[in-house]
Amino acid sequence: MSRLRGALADRGARGVRGGRSARLAAGAALSLLLLAGCGSGGGIGGGYGGGGDQGGSGSSGGSSSSSDSGSSGSSSGGGGGGGMTLKITSPDAGATVEVPFTVDLSSSVPLGPTDSGKHHVHVFFDGDDQQYLVVEGDSVQVTDLPAGEHEIDASLRNADHSAAGVETHIDVTVGSAGSGGSGSSGDSSTGGMEGDGGSY
Repeated sequence: MSRLRGALADRGARGVRGGRSARLAAGAALSLLLLAGCGSGGGIGGGYGGGGDQGGSGSSGGSSSSSDSGSSGSSSGGGGGGGMTLKITSPDAGATVEVPFTVDLSSSVPLGPTDSGKHHVHVFFDGDDQQYLVVEGDSVQVTDLPAGEHEIDASLRNADHSAAGVETHIDVTVGSAGSGGSGSSGDSSTGGMEGDGGSY
């Protein structure tokens, strides 16, 4: 009888350990699915309020962001950022800008074309991550943003446009000369109406 109890106790202990392993594996699989975030539909933006290819970038599942008032950008590594950082280095948070203006970025990982397998950045405005610019370098020129207060958002992305888990944003005011005109090319990014410029 005591052998039977011992065998049942061993089986019970193995069952508990096996159940725990299964739960851990399921949790890991769920985490990977959440990190896939926006999928691979990625669009390339266009002018503010329309135009260009609009892809489904979705949300950046599991990531967090913060804003440092009075400084030039912020970064966060929540939700899978793995210590990576992204900062908006220009314009300064709270600045008043006139279009065109350049958004400068600083990333702790190399940026490059999506077909190279390197990370890139989605830059968008006022939380609208459905219209964004794909930035493959360290800057993008903004030529089409109406006058008023705006949030500049930047999200570090994997080559397949899924969220890398690092986002940042700053608030700026576009002066009364805000533009409704077309974008022009930037040297170190892609985006714009046809994916060949670096403008919004």
